[in-house]
Amino acid sequence: MSFDLWITSNSPGEVSTWVGGVTPWLQQLRPHWKVRLGLVPCPYASGAEKRVAQTLPGIHEVFSPWETTRWLFGLQRPAWPKAAQGLVLFLGGDPWHALLLKHRLGYPVAGYFERPSFWTRFFDHVAYAYGEGNAVGNLMVDRVSPAVAGPRRPAVVGLFPGSRPWQLRLTLGCYLVVAQQLAASGIQCVFVQSPYVSDRDVARALSHPFDLGLPVTQARIESDGLYLSDGTMVPKRPGGNSLEGLDLAITIPGTNTAELACAGIPFVVTLHPLAYLAGGGLSGIIERLPLPTAWKVPLRRRKLQRLRFTSLPNQVAGRAIVPELILRQSIAPVTEQIQSWVEDPQEVQRIRQQLQGVMGQPGATQRFANWIVKVVNGEIG
Repeated sequence: MSFDLWITSNSPGEVSTWVGGVTPWLQQLRPHWKVRLGLVPCPYASGAEKRVAQTLPGIHEVFSPWETTRWLFGLQRPAWPKAAQGLVLFLGGDPWHALLLKHRLGYPVAGYFERPSFWTRFFDHVAYAYGEGNAVGNLMVDRVSPAVAGPRRPAVVGLFPGSRPWQLRLTLGCYLVVAQQLAASGIQCVFVQSPYVSDRDVARALSHPFDLGLPVTQARIESDGLYLSDGTMVPKRPGGNSLEGLDLAITIPGTNTAELACAGIPFVVTLHPLAYLAGGGLSGIIERLPLPTAWKVPLRRRKLQRLRFTSLPNQVAGRAIVPELILRQSIAPVTEQIQSWVEDPQEVQRIRQQLQGVMGQPGATQRFANWIVKVVNGEIG
């Protein structure tokens, strides 16, 4: 008997780590299932989710946010026969998309959440990252491998300026100034290019950076790296799942903070009071409206003040394991933090152990896949 598994997801972190971690296990456990991924609209999205998701194993069909929305609201007829049995699975985005899909298809709905929330009461079956009961663990843990002990000499620092083109325009030029300063101390920086941004996006970010009042440097992108105006060369590598060879990192908030934590790589999170913090709600709607920037800045400042922590390991731990630096006029605090870590390997090792411990134990993706199979088999009420 045919079986359809419909997954809803939204942005780079969820698509790469949650969906990309679970579908290979489901492919092994239930190879006859037809797995369809319906991407949903999200302010965190990069626009490249469909392209990347089509390369993930175990997924038969991927729908863009526009295609998913048109079908959900009856603006487009489905081009496939409905299976006799199926399940809707929430793996990111606004939960109401999965609930709406449940009513559209008539299938039960299951979901993965970090902890119980307002939405979980409306789901037929729920698994959690943390807590008791149906806690399978953090799905991100299995997507990375622990880094080797370090930092080595010379240390290698990964630059993670974001997985959306607008984030690159905010951060890349500043990060390259840090790379110049660290190179003078014999510290090598590597630009980790997200699979969700193209070389064209990088080139535009280098030629048209957003002005945050911080120093930036000119550079050009080549096949092997970024060539800075002073002659410094910053190698580039594709993002994906490999953090191999990195001792430390500099990053913006996002899912990559959890991946770095799982790998045990100490990192610095950079923030700016004028920079847009992606998100939903009223502030997210206002950010996307064509309004003067001066009207949006007060909302950005207030949002930054409300956030106790922005990196995922700090949020999970409820304390500052890694520093989150608000940069207003200078990038010196970032350079100084990296240099202090290089000179203090014992501190780096202490942070490394805390990061790896806070995100949970490996095996969550397999446990979650087994849980889904049990739900479908009726073994879980």
